[in-house]
Amino acid sequence: MKAAPNNRTFFPLMLTFFFWGSVYVAGKMIARDIPPQLLACLRCTVAMAPLLLMARGHLSTKIAREDWKYFVLVGFLGYFLAISLIQLGISLTSASMASLINALTPVSVTVMAALILKERITPVKVLCLILALAGTAVVSSGAGGQGDLLGIAVVLISVLCWGTASVYMRRLTSSYPAILVTTYSMAISLIFHIPAGIFSALHQSVVISPKAVVMVLYLGLIGSGLSQFTWTKSLSLLPASTCSLFYPLQPTFSALLGALILGEQFRPTFFIGLLLISADVVLSTRESRRQAVKKA
Repeated sequence: MKAAPNNRTFFPLMLTFFFWGSVYVAGKMIARDIPPQLLACLRCTVAMAPLLLMARGHLSTKIAREDWKYFVLVGFLGYFLAISLIQLGISLTSASMASLINALTPVSVTVMAALILKERITPVKVLCLILALAGTAVVSSGAGGQGDLLGIAVVLISVLCWGTASVYMRRLTSSYPAILVTTYSMAISLIFHIPAGIFSALHQSVVISPKAVVMVLYLGLIGSGLSQFTWTKSLSLLPASTCSLFYPLQPTFSALLGALILGEQFRPTFFIGLLLISADVVLSTRESRRQAVKKA
């Protein structure tokens, strides 16, 4: 039985969403120096060091032959396509806008689970979908131009890719340690990232500066590596449903950092969208928890 939550229990959870929120700002800071696809490749390559370190105790685990196809699906959809599209979206729109749209991830997982696993669509899930669409529509109405709208669309596709990957990730984590699933899937994603990154580097200008090097290391070691540790630690201390309730902190941290570091300004539509999407995430998580309790 897990101990009653206290301030220390929530600290790694707060850190996780701070790290995830900061990823958008760090990516935006070097969006003009490094092409999105090359940045995604470098980020995942650097992330392999801390992931292998954390997974070292599980590397001897035998993987069933029939499960490898799910590792490939998660690697391609989740760690290649989703991350590549996120980096592209960040380069097209603001860091805070990209992070806010990405906060729809829990809803995307719910929708994809219904479509792929044929999970029942409840009235609350329908309401969540309506809130998600309303939040996205409100945020899009405050977009500054075609670039912003395209960036929002790209991030939205990324969210759908990650939602689909997460459904198959659920299947894998029921049989294998989560950190092992992440490490193997990230390694498989490099099969796609490396050629795409090389192609991107050959056809677009690349500026290697000290700031770019620091940001790439931050994105890989902290944004994709350490954040996985703090997230796993959070899940060991708190129920998954409780952890997911904190998802709206990601765009909140992104907005604060975007304002402080990038000087981003926000229209009223951003805050209205933040409220709608936050309510959406909370409702979606509570409904998932209610369904899990019902099945138990």
